[in-house]
Amino acid sequence: MERPLHSLLEDLRLPGHRAVAEHWLALRAAAGGGIPPLGAIDPMRFPKALPDIWIVDAEADGRFRFRLCGEALVAWYGVNPKGRLYDDIFPASVMPQVVAESRRILATPAIGYQKLRSQVADDHVPAAYERLVVPLAGEDGRPRHLLGVSRFRSHADPPPRQTPEPEFSYWYDIPA
Repeated sequence: MERPLHSLLEDLRLPGHRAVAEHWLALRAAAGGGIPPLGAIDPMRFPKALPDIWIVDAEADGRFRFRLCGEALVAWYGVNPKGRLYDDIFPASVMPQVVAESRRILATPAIGYQKLRSQVADDHVPAAYERLVVPLAGEDGRPRHLLGVSRFRSHADPPPRQTPEPEFSYWYDIPA
């Protein structure tokens, strides 16, 4: 579902997602409305999100490579994705969707915010998660990197409500 960019902060429910979005929006304003560069990101502006943070680089050949991944995600995947390509981490069944969403964020450019169920780490046990992904500019000023926050439901989280919350996929196009 398409949403206006000004509604992003209202839509975000998790503090880590909100902190990343606030930092990104502040950097965007400082850049005159452009896509913030990767080098401008200050992780100390969103310390609670760090276990759930990841950065992916778009390779020249169209593939995507993890630059870094927080410890909660390393535990979820069972391996550190740093330096690995998407196809080294994600099963073939989800690759078309993961690649298409990544390309949409960079090409449009747009921000993606989803609350879904994932079967990536264990194809037999889906887990609820919320994910925020924002584009970052490379040295050439064009969107080349993805900064994401993916928060998976853990056993330490409160039990889900009797009626599960609806899944959604929101897209916020970034005006030029």
